[in-house]
Amino acid sequence: MTVKDYSTTAASNTSINGVNIAEGMSPSGVNNAIRQELKDVRDVWNDKEWFILGDGDGAAVFTRASSTSITVPTDITSTHHVGRRVKVYGSNTGTIYGKIATSSYSAPNTTLAFTFDSGSISGSDSTVDVYVGSTYVSPAIPVIHDTSLGTSAVLPPSQGAVKTYVDTQVTAQDLDFEGDSGSSNVDLDSQSFDIAGGSGITTTASGQTLTVAGDDATTSAKGVASFDTNNFSVSSGAVSIKTGGVENAELANSSVNYGGVSLSLGGSDTTPAFNLADATGYPGSAITGTIGNSQIATGVDAAKIADGTVSNTEFQYINSLSSNAQTQLSGKLTASNNLSDIGTASTARTNLGLGTMATQASSNVTITGGAVGGLGSPSSGSDAATKTYVDDLVTGLKSRIICRGATTANIDLTADLQNGDTLDGITLATNDRVLVKNQTTTTANGVYKVVASGTASRDPNFDTVAELSGQLVIIQEGSSNADTMWLCTTDNSGSIGAVTITFSQVFPSSGGTVTSCGLTQSGTEFTISGSPVTSSGNITLNVNRISATKIGGGSTVSDTEYGYLANVSSDIQTQLDAKSTAGFSVAMAIAL
Repeated sequence: MTVKDYSTTAASNTSINGVNIAEGMSPSGVNNAIRQELKDVRDVWNDKEWFILGDGDGAAVFTRASSTSITVPTDITSTHHVGRRVKVYGSNTGTIYGKIATSSYSAPNTTLAFTFDSGSISGSDSTVDVYVGSTYVSPAIPVIHDTSLGTSAVLPPSQGAVKTYVDTQVTAQDLDFEGDSGSSNVDLDSQSFDIAGGSGITTTASGQTLTVAGDDATTSAKGVASFDTNNFSVSSGAVSIKTGGVENAELANSSVNYGGVSLSLGGSDTTPAFNLADATGYPGSAITGTIGNSQIATGVDAAKIADGTVSNTEFQYINSLSSNAQTQLSGKLTASNNLSDIGTASTARTNLGLGTMATQASSNVTITGGAVGGLGSPSSGSDAATKTYVDDLVTGLKSRIICRGATTANIDLTADLQNGDTLDGITLATNDRVLVKNQTTTTANGVYKVVASGTASRDPNFDTVAELSGQLVIIQEGSSNADTMWLCTTDNSGSIGAVTITFSQVFPSSGGTVTSCGLTQSGTEFTISGSPVTSSGNITLNVNRISATKIGGGSTVSDTEYGYLANVSSDIQTQLDAKSTAGFSVAMAIAL
């Protein structure tokens, strides 16, 4: 507990830094309390700039609300006002400085938001100490506030006098400047200093930047110019004609010397054309001397000859000619025994025996963008076959279809024939062939290909009724369908998807080996046990009890009546006949 924690109500101050100062305290307690009080006062005055004011009456807890704000459970807006400098300390935050950005009270709390010079309140500090700057005018960081902050801002002493003095000093100053000729000044209080551009110079002001730029020179205005490096050299500001001189194209109406050949140019035409054949030049000009091999470069570029459309490579073709080119070309066109007229394509084809074929290669014929048509039916082994001939030949031929697996019940064709799905104990893979034979919608039956994902599609080799009708399908794998055969019994008529597609299982009628045959039980007369019949299997039949109605055709004897036979010791009819003799009758009469 220090000065910041003392209450403005005397009776509320009952201890000083843990020393009890209640009524009846011991003399030593008085001494200790005075010593603690002196210490607290000394600590406060050691820093005359920063104070923890608390709530103005006693201690206050500054609770972190965010990285830039705190709350206090009392109204302290009068002392902690907007703009006042603050020092915030926390064990994790350290010491950071700033000022109060907002200060508002809404019962029961005052919320203070800060603008820090740097740093923020650590999230690891639940509470911090908040010091406010003193109104002393010469601290390390002066606490001086602009009046724009409102009436709550703390104003330095004699602000009015200071402001008046500053205004007076600024108003009294001006900026003096001189040019190459003349001088002037700018009143800093009421005038602006204008830096104007001149011929070839442009000035631009933007923000706090003044840009001075040189304009490009033109034929009518001064400015910044550049020089053609083909003709001029520039070094340390000096411009000179290059050692090689100025190109002839840059000269007009002057005497030019080309390696000893002088050309005297005159007149207004600065780009004349010379006729060296008659050496007359253009009107008003004269050619002096002769032009020999020594005055001509090693080679003249083809682009400089005639209209320039013939290339150097094309000119070189002339080098190997042995005689007049036209004469040789005409000789090459002489009609021969094979080509009577190379200019007429139809005649050349006739002479070569090509008929109407347009293209003939050295050893084969290639047709691009078309088809060979007009062929007749083949008659020999080397003849080309037409599609119609092949289709007619294979019509009616059937072959076995081998499928990896087959369905045992209706499936969803949009989801059950995808890569990784399980069918009849088989894990399917993309492009597996599957016989679909149990669809509720029988028009959907057929041979399908497994897809990577999505809806399965029919095998393109068996996607018509004609391709399926009469086909025998062999199943390779499956818990129920392995090694079975199925015949498509649909007639060869109608279109796929519109007619019923049915498959019936086919069993061997003779020969071969029955690989699996099972029995099913109906009723209770027999019990079936053992494995189904295979190449080496057995089936066991156990007779239980046969109902009387199952004995004989249409029998009316009941089970009870059959029970009367239980104690018969011999043939019933023989016993009945014996009982019917006369002696038996008399005995029966006596007995009665």
